[in-house]
Amino acid sequence: MATHRYIAFFLFLFIHAGVSFTSISANTDTLQISQKNLEEQLAAHIKFSSTEPNTVGYITINDHTNGINESTWLYVKQALAQYKKSKPIFVILELNTPGGEVFPAQEISDALKELDIQYNIPVVAFVNNWAISAGALLAYSCRFIAIVKDASMGAAEPVLASSTGEMKEASEKVNSAFRSDLANRAHFFDRNPYIAEAMVDKDVILVLRHGEIIKLDSESQIRTTGDDPDTLISPKGKLLTLNTDLLMKYGVADILLPPKKLEPISEAEQESGKWPASKTLLFTQPFFEKIPNASIDSYRMDWKTRFFVLLAHPVVSSLLMLGLMIGFYFELSNPGFGLPATVAVVCLFLIILSSLSLEIANWLEVILLVTGILVILVDVFLLPTFGLLGIIGVLLFIAGLFGMMLPQVGSVSFDFDTKTLNSAGAAFFERLAWLSGTLVVGFICILFITRYVTPSLAAWSRLTLTGNEQDGYIAGENPKNLPPVGSKGEVFATLRPAGKVLIDNKIYDALTAGNFIDKGCPIVVSRLEGSVIVVDVEKGDQST
Repeated sequence: MATHRYIAFFLFLFIHAGVSFTSISANTDTLQISQKNLEEQLAAHIKFSSTEPNTVGYITINDHTNGINESTWLYVKQALAQYKKSKPIFVILELNTPGGEVFPAQEISDALKELDIQYNIPVVAFVNNWAISAGALLAYSCRFIAIVKDASMGAAEPVLASSTGEMKEASEKVNSAFRSDLANRAHFFDRNPYIAEAMVDKDVILVLRHGEIIKLDSESQIRTTGDDPDTLISPKGKLLTLNTDLLMKYGVADILLPPKKLEPISEAEQESGKWPASKTLLFTQPFFEKIPNASIDSYRMDWKTRFFVLLAHPVVSSLLMLGLMIGFYFELSNPGFGLPATVAVVCLFLIILSSLSLEIANWLEVILLVTGILVILVDVFLLPTFGLLGIIGVLLFIAGLFGMMLPQVGSVSFDFDTKTLNSAGAAFFERLAWLSGTLVVGFICILFITRYVTPSLAAWSRLTLTGNEQDGYIAGENPKNLPPVGSKGEVFATLRPAGKVLIDNKIYDALTAGNFIDKGCPIVVSRLEGSVIVVDVEKGDQST
């Protein structure tokens, strides 16, 4: 009986070790991914045809200069939209990045999980060297992680820019939120959440004890003596970054891809984004190697995506805002719909297009903005004066515009204990700084234009010479033919401050000293500046 009990006991241990996701050696603390279980997982989620062509999507994030930002999110979003239509058997996400901005990375992460769960298109992260900080977040968002021999992953502590521009550690509140987020994303695909936490928080202490990863409260709890002492994974005071061996040892990565000479991808294939899958390192792994008729369909940005990426750059968005301000100012200062108004409308359209493409604005902001514009137009062109209705239109317009350019307002919070903002607040105030700087520059430009440019433009308002230019080479009206000072008439086209006046049944271009004068108001010529008529409201009239 005793013999039977021992046999049953050891049989139980053997079966338990066989069905576990990890198998543990009896004399070591090494964790090793079960190859059989991995093959089963791959086969369960990656379905391929034995007769038809098998297309594989390919997305690359390897910008070491700018890191992960809104442009990266736009690129990935467009790529995933294409793959939702083309239905590849799975998508490879190649990562070689030092990290980047938190919010775009979270948006990319959510989109990757959606592609897997909602569209049954799994994503394999291919860590081709670095998956640091936000790169680790993206790797954890993929169902499978494959790594090269010199891969590194971790060091995901969020940092914020101080008022002096120096990077400093985020508050505990920010750390706690991001630590929890990364742990949840790791656990989503059954990876150890403690490892993810240690990548964010340098105060997390992890050890390997009896084949299990355990989080400790203090260093005094580490067992350093005995037959089976703890193996320290993450010491206190140091962010966890794992190399290739540790990524495999602790079950973070699923597939190790040793170096192997491959047939090079030709320039024509790179340009088209299509090449045989056998030219990709992942397809040297046995499961992928047996997929027949496999080809890579790498997403290449078309001109529209490149254009949206350009619009997403903060310098470009600031220039668009500047063009909008100056264009509208010129339109208010001069009658008619000319080049300045066209520039302003184009800039506004591009701002809306950029905000919607990046999904940082919703239709509420667009409705507020468009309603504000319509109210302003009604007040300017249908009512005699610019009054309360026009002010309401301006407020609606500003609310819609600022809502587009300053997203994440509802997510901003301030930690009074540490006197720091959360990551949403940091992103918000970074955008606010760009917008504020643009507004300051815009107002300076408007003051300069008002003082120096507008009077000169009024004197040279005609694109063609229509006076007696041959007699003395005078551009515009000959001053001798202009109505003398003191002549009276009325406004023919509203002066804002330039416009047209009717004097002695003849229409002239005219300019005010700065005030707006509505159509039909009596005016008097106050002075002549070369060929420019400067008028004022006729004394006693109160209709300005």
